[in-house]
Amino acid sequence: MDALAQPAETPESLVADGAVTVRQAAAFTGLGKTALYDAMDAGRLAYLKVGKRRLIPRRALVKWLAAGLVDATRPA
Repeated sequence: MDALAQPAETPESLVADGAVTVRQAAAFTGLGKTALYDAMDAGRLAYLKVGKRRLIPRRALVKWLAAGLVDATRPA
């Protein structure tokens, strides 16, 4: 396997670290709840629905944040 290749994320592995509420995710990321709902509705941020509540798997939240990283070592 390529050194950079990572195994595909399964639903089980995605929720293995638990899930947070939208409010908790907003506090963790410093983003507003609307931005998180927009990302979920656009399919960019995975979530699970329990009744009317949305819970965001911790691993999905970290993965989504990491996808937005800008490489500061690259010249502009």
